[in-house]
Amino acid sequence: MKEKYSVLLRLLRPVIHIGIIIIVFYSMYRIRLFTDLIPGVQLKIPIINYQENMAFGIIAAFAFVIIGIIKDLYELHKPIQRYFQTFTKTWLYWIIVITFISYFGQGFVFFFWISRFIIVLGAFTSFIWLFLFDQIRNYLEAKRHREGNNKILIIWSNTLESYKAIEKIKNGFSFKTEFATHNDIKDVDITQYFIVVAVGSFEKDILQSIFEKVRFSDNTRFYHISEWFFLEDVVYSPENIDNIIALEYKHSKLDGRSIILKKMADMFASWVLIILISPFMLLIGIIIKIDSRGPIFYKSQRVGKYGKLFNFLKFRSMYTHLSVWYWGKQADELYQKLIQSDANVRQWVLPKIANDPRVTRVGRFLRKISLDELPQLFCVFVWTMSLVGPRPHLPNEVKNYESWQKRLLSIKPGITWYAQVFGREVVFKGK
Repeated sequence: MKEKYSVLLRLLRPVIHIGIIIIVFYSMYRIRLFTDLIPGVQLKIPIINYQENMAFGIIAAFAFVIIGIIKDLYELHKPIQRYFQTFTKTWLYWIIVITFISYFGQGFVFFFWISRFIIVLGAFTSFIWLFLFDQIRNYLEAKRHREGNNKILIIWSNTLESYKAIEKIKNGFSFKTEFATHNDIKDVDITQYFIVVAVGSFEKDILQSIFEKVRFSDNTRFYHISEWFFLEDVVYSPENIDNIIALEYKHSKLDGRSIILKKMADMFASWVLIILISPFMLLIGIIIKIDSRGPIFYKSQRVGKYGKLFNFLKFRSMYTHLSVWYWGKQADELYQKLIQSDANVRQWVLPKIANDPRVTRVGRFLRKISLDELPQLFCVFVWTMSLVGPRPHLPNEVKNYESWQKRLLSIKPGITWYAQVFGREVVFKGK
């Protein structure tokens, strides 16, 4: 809950930046109207259009935020590192952009001149107020981290060559720091830490096991600092921690604002698709009802991201008297016989029954072209699923997963995935 609160405050930061810049340019406009700012010097009364000046201020405000997003000024989850350098670069690029806009926009966007006084003084005043606001916010966040439960765990190997790296990492963050060797963390819940840093050279399987412990945590960030072996089968990005290069390991490329953009894209796309194909889904529902007795929809609990259960929705494609979910023990006995027979063409954790006698005529057609999956658009809209992601499975199937298979649970399940595109008819005879 605290992490979500912190993320919300960081989301408000660009909005506040926009407000500050607009207020600054409005103030510069009001100041420029005074012609006797310098004692004994009467400046020429300028011709400044209020609407155009405010329009320029709004454009400038959004330009700053866009550049800040590109330059990673608005991180949602990562701790604050090298803030001044990033802020200064953003501000310098911003001055170039707004100068370009003011010059080439004359006669096209702005029919009156945008005062150079407003641009120059507005830019420097914006720097002061934006920097001051960020410093206050950074100080309060760092203070909350020091006083709160957020902690860093530094895991060092027996082959560590330099203890200076540990000291620099410890001093590079505003969190409480704890230390451990890789032998000490077997029974430790390292997901309770905000940051986990592995320092030194580890055997690949040891390093993999450490990372597996944080893979399913939404709040823990994992860094590795070493001149030796690194994990190759994970997503990683270089990070600068107090002038030490570290690799941040991630279970997905989606991070920070990209998660928000994906969520917005999924929800918008699902909403549009639901509206467009709702008549078609209504027709499918009528056909299902005519073909066999029972409800139109099949609803069950599936395992989603981080192992959390959610309500899963499909068009019903089975006879109710043969389905485990509707008929109970007798249907389950039939299912067990099918699994143990030659009809099971996928002898694995997830059985696949060829020519399944439990499937209705309409259901067979719907399954063939995946039309039975259409109601899952509602799951996407409430974001328990995504448009693209691994298929969600039943709890009794997931409990038989091996550790490497559970990696699928580190991302949100989806309607379509690699198997739907390339492997619909692939038969698995084993692992």
